[in-house]
Amino acid sequence: MVTMRLADDTRGRVPFALLGVLLLVSSATFSGALSGQSLVTDQRVDVSMDRATAQVDATVRSAVSAAARDAAANPVTTPANTTVGRVLSENDTFRDYLKLRIALEAKSRLESVSAGRNGVRATASLPNATNESTLRTLLSRVSIESRENGTLLVATVENVSVEAVREGDVVASEPVTSTVSVQTPVLALHEKTETFERRLDANALNGGTLDATVTTALWTSAWARGWGQYSGLPIDNVVSNEHAALATNAGVLLAEQQTFGTTDRDARGAMGRAAARAGARAILSESGVPVAPEMANALPSPNRADSPDPTIPEDRRINVSAGSAADAAFVSLLDGTNGPSIADLSTDAYRADVVVVADVTEVADTTGTTQSPGDEWEHVETRTETDSSVTTRSTTLPGGVDDSLVVDAGSRLVSETTTTTRTWRDGNVTLTTRQRSNTTHRVDIAVVAEPHALPGPSKQIDPVFESGGVLESENLREAKAEGDDIVATRGGMDGLARDAVESDIDIQRTVSADKPTDIEPWIRADLYALHQRVKNRSVSVPARKIAAGEVNPAGELAASIRADRAELVAAPDTYDGVADRARVAARAAYLDRVLSALDRRANTTERVTNATESTAQDAGVESLSAAVQGARDARTSLESASENRTAESETEVRYVPDADPMYLSLSGLNGSTMPEVSSDGTYHPLAARNTNLFTLPYGDATDTVLSPIFGSNRRVPLRVAARALLAADSTLAQTGPNETLQTRRDDLEIAVTRSMAPTRDAARETLKSHTDLTLTERRNALTGGLSRWPDPAHRALAISNGSAARAIAVEVAGAGTTEADILELRLDNAFRDARQTPAATVPQRLTNRTVQTTRTTRQDVLADAVTDAAMNATEDAVHGKLNETLEKRLGKSFKRVPAGMPVAPVPGYWYATVNVWDVEVKGEFAQFRVHARGETESLTYARDGSAVELDWDDDGEAERVGRGERIDFETRVPIVVAVPPSGVGVGDIDGDADERSEGWANGPGCEIPSDCRVA
Repeated sequence: MVTMRLADDTRGRVPFALLGVLLLVSSATFSGALSGQSLVTDQRVDVSMDRATAQVDATVRSAVSAAARDAAANPVTTPANTTVGRVLSENDTFRDYLKLRIALEAKSRLESVSAGRNGVRATASLPNATNESTLRTLLSRVSIESRENGTLLVATVENVSVEAVREGDVVASEPVTSTVSVQTPVLALHEKTETFERRLDANALNGGTLDATVTTALWTSAWARGWGQYSGLPIDNVVSNEHAALATNAGVLLAEQQTFGTTDRDARGAMGRAAARAGARAILSESGVPVAPEMANALPSPNRADSPDPTIPEDRRINVSAGSAADAAFVSLLDGTNGPSIADLSTDAYRADVVVVADVTEVADTTGTTQSPGDEWEHVETRTETDSSVTTRSTTLPGGVDDSLVVDAGSRLVSETTTTTRTWRDGNVTLTTRQRSNTTHRVDIAVVAEPHALPGPSKQIDPVFESGGVLESENLREAKAEGDDIVATRGGMDGLARDAVESDIDIQRTVSADKPTDIEPWIRADLYALHQRVKNRSVSVPARKIAAGEVNPAGELAASIRADRAELVAAPDTYDGVADRARVAARAAYLDRVLSALDRRANTTERVTNATESTAQDAGVESLSAAVQGARDARTSLESASENRTAESETEVRYVPDADPMYLSLSGLNGSTMPEVSSDGTYHPLAARNTNLFTLPYGDATDTVLSPIFGSNRRVPLRVAARALLAADSTLAQTGPNETLQTRRDDLEIAVTRSMAPTRDAARETLKSHTDLTLTERRNALTGGLSRWPDPAHRALAISNGSAARAIAVEVAGAGTTEADILELRLDNAFRDARQTPAATVPQRLTNRTVQTTRTTRQDVLADAVTDAAMNATEDAVHGKLNETLEKRLGKSFKRVPAGMPVAPVPGYWYATVNVWDVEVKGEFAQFRVHARGETESLTYARDGSAVELDWDDDGEAERVGRGERIDFETRVPIVVAVPPSGVGVGDIDGDADERSEGWANGPGCEIPSDCRVA
């Protein structure tokens, strides 16, 4: 490597002389330039630039304030697919829109910024936007920040160009960033309105105030009205669209309270007027007539011109008893159906198999040996002799033998000696050889009387082979005698021992002893006492859980009885004779049959529940258990929200909601009263649909559930048809002649009468089999018992609810006797079995058309009554006038007809009646405004669905930016109500199973979409 010193390297060097010349020329040039300019002019540029920059902040501040007012008055929440609309983000539309407004307003206002001095003028500007790209650039220069709970808007506009111009030339230019704070609640107004809308749209678990309120209110109302209907109150419509409207408006008010800290004053008044209308309908209903729109419409309209807290529904309970399952089991045991009777069990108790049981054990085996005397010897003959001896030993019972059942027993040693003699010959010489073998067996023998197997626990019987015990019966004395005979006839114990060694001991004799003559009445009395206990055995289950299909009442009851089965059987440690064992066996057999019946009903309940669940889901209703859980969640959410009904506010700013319409009504409103709606148009602020799944008396949904169990025969139980017939009779009696209703009523009565024939036949057969009455006496008893109900409708109900069985039994055996009680059980069981046959049901078509005509007739009469009541009556007097008119015209309430879906629908027996409603509500405000008042700029934020346009490129034509969508929402609430069995059940029986408000078809909004001026 070659190295060189710096001092020796002359490459790239510049002579110092040349540098001197350059410095001299440069200084001369600079001096000349200075001599041609004035220092005063440079100061004027600075002053102009400073003054213009100072104006920028003030201008931007005024632009931000104006933009905030304009953005609030005409907000954009949905961008348009236009050049200007596409620069707004989908997720933060309003903030981008506000920034755009600020940018355009600032750009416009900055054009007026001007500051000059002595020929120098400074201006400020933002660049013009000519296309989407430059518009995005302009928008990017603006940023905003919300402070002080949204009441202070901090806006920053970057790269404002400030330029100084002298004689047309730019002599100075610099970018300026302006950050200003403006006291305006525009962002708070928007964010609170968005929060309000979310509370209307979200489900209860996600903070949905409306969903929680509507769910809780409708469940509260439905359960209160449903149980009222079941209790006999004249309620035809358990859940209505009007209830949904009230609940919806209450939810809106609560959401306003939570969001803004107050509610729309006009809306509160409208809510009160709407509640008054609903109250009038309720009054009419309680007067014994269906809902009357004419009466309610006489009250002030809600939208002309405080909702109470929703009551949390009581979680009612339903008591489920063994009831008819116990009755059927008792009768079955009396009569021997589906198993042995009391007589059979008592007979079997006095039967026993006498058998000989032996354990044989070889204890010794000695065998002598013998050999052939030689090959030359010929075997000629063999002779065998056996000799046995028996020696007595101390008695040991064979294994597994119950010593209490041993008739006789003994132990023996049986020894057998066998001598074998063989003869041999060799020519004329004969030789004899002998072989001796000895085998000894120990034989343990027992002669046992084995009682026939019976239900119930296995216990010792004492006494067993001698007389005594309860009823002083002979017990199994015959078995002992038979055992003694076996021992005697087989050579005593020695002979039996020898036979056992020879495997000849297969001995079994069946013995039947005479049972006491009074054993069956005695067992029956004991069993009847147990039956009364079991019949009244019940479990209390929450009605909500039945409604949800979360509990199986029959299964719960069966589990409860199984848990106490030993206590109910009440077997003693030792049976006091054979009769005592027979008594306990009857108790055990009875409980087995009760449990078997409950198990069958539990399976039926499960099938019905599953079918109901599937039917509900097919109808668009979610899982019933999910619906009940949803109601629980809504209640919890509402309770939590109610703890703090006022929105927190750290400032003195008040936010006042102001909605049009003030009350979201189901009826259409005239467009002239609604913002952005044509004056001749119709606006529907609320639309609702309410579907009752299981209609009166039975419809397609009910058929779907029942067909897997009873078949698709389109028939209804006798009870349902009878109630429909009673309703028709009541209506005819109170309204006067009606040819159509009379004809259909008569057809139904013929069908009901015909359907009672199987039950009358069953009653005749029961009286024939279980009484000593003659044919004439049986006929008179049946006629006399049923004569308490002179017409077919009441007689059919009596046959269905057990009253007829009691009346006939008393007619035969007298009141207050055990015989009457037992005969009643037999008759009721016979009626129940008969009602399960197709012949004991009524065609669905006849029932339904009678009900429909009954409804129509009642509603027509009511309309006339209400019209007369309302005529010339003041608002305050109308209630009394109505009651007076109804009393004159109708006299009393109409008879009710049943509704709902039976759980475990065994004819004449079920645990609960369940019904399902699917309520859907959709709402929209024509205009929703929020006013900010207090320590801030007074500002109004308004959403009315109108389009917003801006001339963003200064071409003289405004372009669509987007629209501020109307506040809208929708919620869906499935409701499940369960009531105890019998009665009228639960369900809407006003004939409108699918209730739709007049605006449902097109949803909320303008009836004709073009009437809404949102373009």
